[in-house]
Amino acid sequence: MGAWAAGIAALGAIGQLQFEVVAFRLQDEYNVQCVFEPINVAVARWVRLADPKRLAEFRDKAYDNLALDHAGELVYLAPTRVNLQLTEERWPEIVFAKTRENLAA
Repeated sequence: MGAWAAGIAALGAIGQLQFEVVAFRLQDEYNVQCVFEPINVAVARWVRLADPKRLAEFRDKAYDNLALDHAGELVYLAPTRVNLQLTEERWPEIVFAKTRENLAA
């Protein structure tokens, strides 16, 4: 899963102020400095596919766009909404859930 498997954390937020608040709190409360770098992600979707063989295939093909969330669930990180739409068309058997709670079977 690209850089995400290497222990790099991604934080999603809307607006620069949210990142500044997180950085301040990390420094103030834990004496930890952090660096935020923008990444090209427009949409995140949790992935569910019952067929392990097809899931492995998808993981190989979409490697650079996959990450694990804090609970270890697979997430597809689409750089654009068009990319997500094309991916959904190419992999119709995959459920691309908007929230993780939707993964409960």
